Amino acid sequence: MFQSRSEYDRGVNVFSPEGRIFQVEYAIEAIKLGSTAVGIQTKEGVCLAVERRITSPLMIPSSIEKIVEIDDHIGCAMSGLIADSRILIDHARVEAQSHWFTYNEKMTVEKCNSVSI
Repeated sequence: MFQSRSEYDRGVNVFSPEGRIFQVEYAIEAIKLGSTAVGIQTKEGVCLAVERRITSPLMIPSSIEKIVEIDDHIGCAMSGLIADSRILIDHARVEAQSHWFTYNEKMTVEKCNSVSI
């Protein structure tokens, strides 16, 4: 007899009998819950814009922060699940400060992008 769906959604490398990977489907659904974030680079600088999606009348629109500063010269626009984004932003901030203390220079944007958890 075939196993239930919940027995196939625990690992990223486990396929269901239909050939589906449920973790991938869960990730796609999580993306659909997120909002839009756009970044435009010009010769003078960068412009970041985000969509503030109000999902409850109890939410205060000014309390939604989706554009944050990682370092004096690096910013970030969040999209998707905010809790996941905050973890990545905190890690990027720690890496930027560690780079400053180690090399006495600011971390480049390219280096900040390549840092992994």
